Amino acid sequence: MIGIGVDIGGTFVKLYVMNEQGEILQKEKVETNYEHGAEEFLKQIAGFVNQIKAKFPDQPIAVGVGAPGDVDNQRGILRYNPNLKFKDVDDWPLADILEKHTGIRPYVANDATLAAWGVYESVLQRQGSNVLVITLGTGVGGGLIINKELYQGSNGTSGEIGHAKIANVKTGPQCGCGARGCLEAFVGTIGIRRRVMEGILEHPQSILAKMVQKEQNFKIELVSRAAEQGCPLALKIWEDTGFFLGIGIANVCLVLDVDTVVLTGGVSGAAKYFLPAVENVLHHQQIQTPFKKLKLLVSQNPNIGGVGAAMYAIHQESKK
Repeated sequence: MIGIGVDIGGTFVKLYVMNEQGEILQKEKVETNYEHGAEEFLKQIAGFVNQIKAKFPDQPIAVGVGAPGDVDNQRGILRYNPNLKFKDVDDWPLADILEKHTGIRPYVANDATLAAWGVYESVLQRQGSNVLVITLGTGVGGGLIINKELYQGSNGTSGEIGHAKIANVKTGPQCGCGARGCLEAFVGTIGIRRRVMEGILEHPQSILAKMVQKEQNFKIELVSRAAEQGCPLALKIWEDTGFFLGIGIANVCLVLDVDTVVLTGGVSGAAKYFLPAVENVLHHQQIQTPFKKLKLLVSQNPNIGGVGAAMYAIHQESKK
């Protein structure tokens, strides 16, 4: 069986072709084309799927699609996403459109959810029964493996750890979702940037302040570069990031008692600076049972969303 993984992003679409052994047979990265509208965009993806069908005529084909935002995984509909700039999208029926143009009914789910399956398949090799995967980037997403299966909840919205509240919902920092006090507002890149800007106002002579002043645009790597040089402000920002992330992880572990937590996404590249603070929070939880054997890992695979979409499609088809 051949799996095709489609990872839809606001700027790029990543396409992966894989076999049942987890080998990547082909991969493409194309710009998300808004010029001709939503259906024409999906026709382009359908064209890629049809090419693969022609390339492997004797193999059954399974398709998985990871979409950013609020996804109805049962009906294959993207209910809402602020980062895709199509004007003609209202409850976007991804599965129906792709099936119409390819003859294959795809499995559609939230992109962070499918990234979690990618971690489970390719990083963990299906080791562990209950896994939380956290994607740390501009936003903070998550996915759950429960009893060795991808858990998507009653509405397809499980794993939204970034919008779990860890601060006062009236006075906490505002998140991109519009609410206050979300974990994402502290440990997503926008939240980290806010804390950096607050810090350099108090410490204008710090190494980090001078780096930010020199660079025209803020980049998360600046905090790590300053931390490498021993900048106290940068080290404190990463320590605080680990503290806030630790609270979010602890809350999930206390509810679901997972055995493994995996961090992925761009911010996870700085894990060596913030992981000690995460571990310190977990170590000081009053109820220690969920944390005694917890594995806390970091994955640097940037392709995990597309890989997860392809492997999940294969997994689902193999159960039929």
